[in-house]
Amino acid sequence: MRLTAVVRTRIAVLAVAASAALSAAAPATAAPSLQLTKGATEVVLYASFVDALGSLGVTPGNVLPGSLIPTTTSAKVAFPIPTGELDASGPKVEILHSGGLTLTAGDTRVALTSFIIENLNGNLRLTGVVKANDTIVGRIPLFRVVLTQAPEVVPTSGGAAHLSIKGARLSLTDAAAQALNGVFGVTAFKQGFPIGVAKVNATVRDLDG
Repeated sequence: MRLTAVVRTRIAVLAVAASAALSAAAPATAAPSLQLTKGATEVVLYASFVDALGSLGVTPGNVLPGSLIPTTTSAKVAFPIPTGELDASGPKVEILHSGGLTLTAGDTRVALTSFIIENLNGNLRLTGVVKANDTIVGRIPLFRVVLTQAPEVVPTSGGAAHLSIKGARLSLTDAAAQALNGVFGVTAFKQGFPIGVAKVNATVRDLDG
C-alpha cells in the first residue's frame, strides 16, 4: 500500500519539527502526533562507567527482554521499544521500553526497568523504575539526555516512517546517584557522571489520524 497524501503530509511536517520536539530547544510548528510501534534503544556504556562499577564490586546484568553484550573495551545494552508518542506541536515525546538493567554487589541487587525517554515537562530525560532486592523504590529520573545530532523522521513504505536518534549522551542524575549510593552504602555515584551514548531506532505510524 502506498502512503496516502494525508499521511505523507503529516509525516513530512513531523520530520521538520522532530528536532525541536526532542530537544525542546525551540518552538515547534503545528504538527500531528505519531505513535511508535516497534524498535529499540541501544546504549554503548562508557568504559569509565563500567570500570567504576567494577571498582565498587558491582556487576551489571540485564532484565529480559533487554540485553547486555560485553565489548572489547566496555559493554552495550539494548532495550525494545513497544510503544510511544511523538508530538511536535507540544513539543512532546514519550518513548517506552521493556526490559532493564541490573546492578549486583553481594546480596544487594538493584534493577532499573521500564525506561521512558520523555520531555513531557520540557526536560529531556530518561526515567525508570528502581527496585532494590525486588522491592519497588519508585520511578525516578535516572539519566539526563543531551542530543548531539538532530533526530530524523524518514517516511517509509506502508504508511509508516522511521525515527532515528543518534549520539544521545546519558549522564547520571542527582536522584539516581542518591538512590544508588543509598542502596549500596557508598558515596561514589555523583550527579553528571557519564554513562554512555544512546541511539534510538523505531517505526512510527499515524494511528489516530
